[in-house]
Amino acid sequence: MGNEWSLQDSEQILRETGCCEAEIRRFLSAADAENPEVQLRLLRDLRRKQLERLHAEEKKLDELDFLRYQLEKQQSTQPTAMKKTRGRSVIPYE
Repeated sequence: MGNEWSLQDSEQILRETGCCEAEIRRFLSAADAENPEVQLRLLRDLRRKQLERLHAEEKKLDELDFLRYQLEKQQSTQPTAMKKTRGRSVIPYE
């Protein structure tokens, strides 16, 4: 009996993965209508949207990494540009 899958299980997963109420209603309506083709299409669309969001977040991380790299590179080539202020290193503004 542990292999039974319910609509409540599907709804919980959809909520946990960040689906909005309208998306969840569409999925459950398709399930009520016994239309797995529509459910599969919705899941593919939801996956694509989630992947696009993930890629956008990865791009933000890449930008932060690039900025950190530039600052570390600047710091290593200009060690005298650093000064101590109350025990903390500070990069002066130019």
